[in-house]
Amino acid sequence: MLISEVHSPQSLPELLELMRRLPAAALYSGGTELLREQAGRYIFLPPETISIGALPELRQVSLTERYLEIGAAVTLAEILELKESALPELLAGALRGVATPALRNLATPGGNLATRSRFMDLWAPLACLDALAELKDAAGSRWINVNRLADDEGRPAFPSGALLSRVRVPLERWDAVALRKVGLRDYPAPETAVFALAARAEKGILSDFRLAFAGETALRLREVEGRILGRRLPLGAKERASFAAEYREAAAGLPSGLRQQFGTLVDGALDLISR
Repeated sequence: MLISEVHSPQSLPELLELMRRLPAAALYSGGTELLREQAGRYIFLPPETISIGALPELRQVSLTERYLEIGAAVTLAEILELKESALPELLAGALRGVATPALRNLATPGGNLATRSRFMDLWAPLACLDALAELKDAAGSRWINVNRLADDEGRPAFPSGALLSRVRVPLERWDAVALRKVGLRDYPAPETAVFALAARAEKGILSDFRLAFAGETALRLREVEGRILGRRLPLGAKERASFAAEYREAAAGLPSGLRQQFGTLVDGALDLISR
């Protein structure tokens, strides 16, 4: 029988010290990622497991006029219980799209963003919103843009040995948002991904445009976004076709079915902001 030693730190400093001493230990809160592929009668944990779901420092939610801050061990269901004005539309839609209510009662933003095998449901909307993630380790803490959790090749790049302690989501006004989950809805697969868009205009000029797409790989083309900004709306047919072509070229390495759906979603996004 496999035996797992489960540690239950009582404070954040104790957790960080455990992570330093046990670098191979798995962090366990809701456990959805660790247990996702276990269908047997009994569950099995890694040899060293650190339970973090009850730590008060990771269970806090705070709200200001400028941002919403969510602890990494707050469940997705608990986030959805916040008042509607406190929850950006893109994030709320992504949370509601995660599997089933039972799973949302277990899953957490920390587990959703810290996976290293693929991007889960929250990455695309949070990247689109330029949310920040606080990372902690024995050396200290730092804030990074959620987009930096993907490497230059669009692969997951959560830092080894780091703890995601909280997520800070800016509260901004958007004139147009869109969110679409494609592929198998309730189970991560090669042709499953999330598409997110946020845009706004000032006096008929496109002042902000963000588009993110993530599954096994992630796409966020800031150079294309920069060329779209400052355009007068509505975009002309040639402009839309040119930008759509750039996105399709960047998506050439995606599985064929996913690539086609991404192209269709980009066309729809460019049409949406041009109405």
